Formats: sequence, C-alpha cells, structure tokens
Amino acid sequence: MSDASSARAVPIDISPAADRRAPHDDARQRGNRLADAVRTWFGGKEEAPAAVLTPVVPIFQRIGQFFDTHQLEPTPPHYELVHGYLTQVDRKLVDAVDRAIARMGRLTPEAAELILGEVRTDMSAEMLAGLIDKAQTGLTHIAGLAKQSGADAKAYGQALETKVADLQGESPEQVLASLVELTGSMIEKTRAAEQQLRDAGKQMNQLRGSLAEARRIADSDALTGLANRRAFEARLRRAVAHARETGKPLSLAFCDIDHFKQINDTHGHDVGDRILKFVAQRLASVSGNNCFVARHGGEEFVMLFEGLPADQAARMVDNVRADLEERRLVAKQSGEPIGKVSFSAGVAALSEADTGRAMLRAADQALYRAKAAGRNRVELAG
Repeated sequence: MSDASSARAVPIDISPAADRRAPHDDARQRGNRLADAVRTWFGGKEEAPAAVLTPVVPIFQRIGQFFDTHQLEPTPPHYELVHGYLTQVDRKLVDAVDRAIARMGRLTPEAAELILGEVRTDMSAEMLAGLIDKAQTGLTHIAGLAKQSGADAKAYGQALETKVADLQGESPEQVLASLVELTGSMIEKTRAAEQQLRDAGKQMNQLRGSLAEARRIADSDALTGLANRRAFEARLRRAVAHARETGKPLSLAFCDIDHFKQINDTHGHDVGDRILKFVAQRLASVSGNNCFVARHGGEEFVMLFEGLPADQAARMVDNVRADLEERRLVAKQSGEPIGKVSFSAGVAALSEADTGRAMLRAADQALYRAKAAGRNRVELAG
C-alpha cells in the first residue's frame, strides 16, 4: 500500500506531558516501596508463622513473584487482575494477559489498566441481566393486574345478572340499593387497578430507560465511545450468519497503533488515551451500513466489512492509514509536538465453513506481517 509524504499539523487537546511525569514518578517510588513490602510479606525472609498463613501463602507468593517479574506496582486494581489471572477465574482475562505478555514481553501497567477496563465491562452485563429480571417481574405484575381486572369485571357482570333475575322477588328500592352497592364496589376496584397500572407504567418507563443505558454501557468502550469487544463478537456472529444466508462477502480488518508503548512512555498515559480516541475517530469515519468499527482491546481495533471483499476493505483501511499519516499531532494547550501516529493492519475474508474465528486469526497474522515489514502498512491475508 502506498505511503503519503506530505503532512499537516493537527492540534489535539493534550495537556503538557511534563505536568504529569513528576506525579507519575512519585507514584512509582511509592509503588516500589510497596512492592518491597509485598515481597517481604508474601515471599521474603520475614514470614509470618507458618501455622497462620499455610493455607494462603502459595497464591500470595505467586502474586508477589508476578509483581516482581513484571515490575507492577502492588495497587488494589493490579492485585485484582493478578489474582484473577493466577487463579484463572476468567478465561478472557487469562487470554488477554497472556496476549499482552506475548506481545510486550511482560505485563505493563498500561496493558493491565486496559485489560481491567475490558473485564470490568462484564459487570454491566450482570447489571443488564438484573434489569431484565426486573422488567420480567414488572410485566408479570401488569399481566396479573389485567387478569384480576378481567375477573372482577366478569364477577360484576354475573352479579348484575343475578340481581336482575331477582327483581320480581324484591322491591325496586332494595334492588336499586343492591345495584348501587355492587356498582360502587366495582368502581373502587377499577380505580385501584387503574392506579396500580399507572404506577406500574411509570416504573416500566424508568426501567426502559435503565435498560437502554445498560445495553449502551455493556456494548460500548468507555474511553473511545466505539463498540467494545463484546458488541463486536455479537455483531460478528450475526454478520457471519447473514453472509452464509445471502452468499455475500464478509471481510475483517485487525488494526494496531504503531509504537503505542513509546507514545505512553514519552508523553504519558493521558496523551496515550487521547491518541486512542483520535485514532478511533479516524477509523469510525468510514463506518456505516457496511462497516462496523470496535475497540478490540488495548491499542487494537477491528473493522467488520459486510458485503465487501477483502481487497476493497483493505483499500478503505489504507485510505484511513494514509490520511492519518499526513497529520502531525500537537498538544492543543501547550503546542508540544506529538509527532506522527500511524497504525498497521491485517485484512482477511470469510472462508468456507468459517465461524469468523479463522477470519479473525488470519487478519491477526496479516497484522503481524505488517508489523514485521516495517509498520504503517496494510497487509492482506494470504
């Protein structure tokens, strides 16, 4: 794919990196002291009595060793991540950590933060399930009210028929009094049912808004606003099924920002976050009816092209790459140059009998070839 040589400066809202380096250094020094304490407590020379810690020492020792090996600060979020990884309570978490270690040689704080953010998104799915349960309960309640109202109306009709049949045996005054009493009772039941229905309707409207918000949270990446990995996987399943039914092509691009760790190390994590959002915006600029863009995790993005063969999808991705290459980013407030930001990508097409996983792996392998060939390029799966 061709490379563009001209460039234009693009201001991006980034505060001076120097303002953040000093607090970061202070935090790291505190983290080092904490790490020393953790190593002493969990695996060092000064150990607590064996009778007290025997049941839990092995996992704590492994956690301390993991902190030491990967130079992680022993913060509560990092402890949560490492404990989950070592106990293998979540397969996605384990896979994400393994992938980060394979790519970077160790689990960096940046990768740990991104993985935690992705895993914690699962909580919104639990919240969504809870809201759905509440909705089902509300619907059951409303159905019960409707059934009870119908039963009351039927009972009222039967009572009226009975009173009409008894007209010959009672005086008109007695019959009228009975009918007034019966009607008044029915009116009170109807009013109570109407109020309950109004209250239930208000609750259902509030719940509907909460459900919509929960779905949005469950399917969105908090940082970039793009769809997240969960939403992508659901979309991929639907797209594969549609491609099978219609015989239309389906292609996928796997994109990865080049030298992202260097950007974070040089300019700080806040700048890195803004770079992620900026690249996400550029990729999303081609999204539409036939292109679905999502953040896959970390600095990785996926683009799903429905109805497009791989070569056309690759040209669209390369147009975004060339547009990004023309830009030179600078901090909007300080004027500090950020420089050129680029990404590499691999593109693959859906093959016969593929569920989508093979296409994703093929695109990932093409991405690695693009990285190995010098980065800032788009490679087609062979």
